[in-house]
Amino acid sequence: MSRLRIITDSTSDVPPEVAAQLRITVVPAYVQVGSCSYRDDGADLRREEFYTQLPTMPVAPTTAVPPAHEFTSAYRSLVGEADEVIAIVVSSSLSGMYNVAHLAAQEVPELKVHVVDSGQVTMGLGWIVIAAAEAAANGKGTAEVLALIEDMKPRVRVYAILDTLEYLRRSGRVSWARAKAAQILRIKPILEVFLSQVRNLGRTRTRRRAIERLVGFVRGLGPLERLAVLHTYAPGLEDFRNRLVECSTLLCSSDQVLTVAVTTIIGAHVGPRGLGVAIVSTG
Repeated sequence: MSRLRIITDSTSDVPPEVAAQLRITVVPAYVQVGSCSYRDDGADLRREEFYTQLPTMPVAPTTAVPPAHEFTSAYRSLVGEADEVIAIVVSSSLSGMYNVAHLAAQEVPELKVHVVDSGQVTMGLGWIVIAAAEAAANGKGTAEVLALIEDMKPRVRVYAILDTLEYLRRSGRVSWARAKAAQILRIKPILEVFLSQVRNLGRTRTRRRAIERLVGFVRGLGPLERLAVLHTYAPGLEDFRNRLVECSTLLCSSDQVLTVAVTTIIGAHVGPRGLGVAIVSTG
């Protein structure tokens, strides 16, 4: 029986009940709102509350990776019940999480830790984490799970429609958003996260047109292994979900499609009223 465990960070958006079922350890990042720092676990700052207040916050919230000792504690908590750990974290092109997780692993020599850069965010990362944890629960060894992760990476995409580019521009995380902000602040940008790259797929003047284009992107990907609908408390969420399910050739049942309110860590950079999708295609 494999004694392999999976660790991730809270930007993965793995639902708590799924994490508990698959014994996934989640290390929370931090969001700073005014003078208060909150762990990204929903205990002290609910996501709905965050997105409701975000447009009127006098100072833009900031985000931070957890200190290395929190990853160290997470690793040490598994000593004795696991022989090896795979830590799958948010894309290193967007966060310092990979470096922190790797540094912390060096402090726990009694446990073999493999740190993996997912190249993804939110449920793009989450689907990789869930698949890895399912494989580990089914007795797959470390080499097999690492190979599964590498196979999945080019099949995972996250698409998002933002209500405004302003939050992404302020975050400074994406160079093209800074460069083009003056021209496209008043439009609805459509973004893709794929293999560590954040791309601008286009712009429309209305949300309706943006949704039409996004649904078209998903339809063009062919059969899907997994689908998650993402949102930052946007209007029309249920209709959006229904359209995605109807247009997709799903290898899972529609009741296995997850609907996820995106982590505050990502939300601080993309803003409220956003809609998105995280998919795993068959190839």
